[in-house]
Amino acid sequence: MLKLLQAVKIAKKFAKMTACVLLLTSCDKLNSPKPISQPSVQSQPSSTELKRAIYSAVFQLDPHKVKVSADAAPLLDLLVGLMAYNVKGDVVPAIAQNWFTEDEKSWLFILDDKATWSNGEAVTAQDFVASWQRLVDPVNHSLLAKYLIYMGVENAKAITEQQKPVSELGVTALNEHTLQIRLSQPNRQLPKMLAHIALLPTYQGKDPNSAGFISNAAYQIQQIADKKLVLQARSENVPFQNVEYNLITTIQNYSPFDIVENPLSSQKTNVIKFPRLCSYYYEFNFNDEQLSKKEVRKALRAMVASANIGQDYGIPSQSVIPHNLVKDREKQWQPIIVEQLLMQAGVSLHNPLKLTLLYDNSEMNSDIANQIIRTLSQSELFNITPKSVDWQTANQLREQKDYQLVRSGWCADYPDPLIFLQKFHSASPDNHSGYKNDLVDEKLNQLQAETLNHEQRSLLINEINDQLYNDVAVLPLFQYQHRVGVVSSLWGIDLSNDSEVIYSKDLKRILEQKD
Repeated sequence: MLKLLQAVKIAKKFAKMTACVLLLTSCDKLNSPKPISQPSVQSQPSSTELKRAIYSAVFQLDPHKVKVSADAAPLLDLLVGLMAYNVKGDVVPAIAQNWFTEDEKSWLFILDDKATWSNGEAVTAQDFVASWQRLVDPVNHSLLAKYLIYMGVENAKAITEQQKPVSELGVTALNEHTLQIRLSQPNRQLPKMLAHIALLPTYQGKDPNSAGFISNAAYQIQQIADKKLVLQARSENVPFQNVEYNLITTIQNYSPFDIVENPLSSQKTNVIKFPRLCSYYYEFNFNDEQLSKKEVRKALRAMVASANIGQDYGIPSQSVIPHNLVKDREKQWQPIIVEQLLMQAGVSLHNPLKLTLLYDNSEMNSDIANQIIRTLSQSELFNITPKSVDWQTANQLREQKDYQLVRSGWCADYPDPLIFLQKFHSASPDNHSGYKNDLVDEKLNQLQAETLNHEQRSLLINEINDQLYNDVAVLPLFQYQHRVGVVSSLWGIDLSNDSEVIYSKDLKRILEQKD
């Protein structure tokens, strides 16, 4: 079994490289341009009260029903799971103090015996068992139940398909403070997957909306109304003793708030951008006669890369993996004679490259598609036709391989570069482009089947990433970013944090000293 020291080393490996695929500086003062306009009242803001705002209709207080990261903020102040994030976005131990495994299929997690609920009762392994059973129960209708399947928890899939009872889920409380997790196959990345919002426990696994909210994290609920949620710290050691969450609309002034969780695009003052664990790119249809030619794909990438398309929405990238996960691996753009490449592929002024650009019709996707079309239209060798459809139709056409170039991308629930590579295996159900490289398949199989140390694993990942670049497997554009409005007086925010999580407990206010 892993020794305690080994377990600590595992936790250190989680250090996030990375970016939240939204999402990153210094952990101290946030270097922002200007503070969000403060109210006209001359009194300084409180050093013990934090005001946060969310553009949303309701407060979602059930971790199983959260749909967007901004709505998760209050829950992350109220509940904590086996693992959590630090200010840099690294996954670190929380309720789980250490863990052991011999085969990476059966795991034992030792829980903090000092952790308590806000009603004074101990946080136990049974709380996690009951919570995860409620998550996977088909009666609960949680879209996040699939995460247990993704983790590989034993019987999770069969339970969601109503083939087995929830009691068969592969989680067991061996005693009050020892939780066993059984997986259907080895998963050495399990610990870093356990900070996900879906895995937050609730008291005795109950629906907090029906049982009354009992918290186990840094804060507890003091007051709740339709548009306001007030939290009170459970310890005097937390700088902000009170946190006030407000639901606001697009017509409201955001200046009274310290943090605006999901600001409108029109909000410009003191908005900071965190990297996200998400990549934005276009996929080629490798079954298309023109796009099956590497020279054509390479010419398209050269034209598009030179324009830095999408830089208003994210960090320009030439990789399918977000920057933070492949440090020092970003490809530098090099001048390429596009005409020569296209001539090798049989493209000429008399036989231009005719392509249809398929994308789902959001404002951002439409803008980016238009940027691509304008860039390629600078050459008479390209004849590009836009095809704007709704999101569902775009996905159907992608799955049917009824496209040439389609707007695509990939996001990760935890910081692991392998997540962005798996879909390029020729046998992956997510491989809709028809890309196939035996060497990539072989190395992906190695990553799945073999027990590798950190250096060996990183080497294989980098080799696969390089091969995808050499093959021009996709047309990469940028890494997504996460926008947050934050007043300049707040400290404790690290701009390299790609977790999309900002805990109120980690913040403090530093007020300017007046002469």
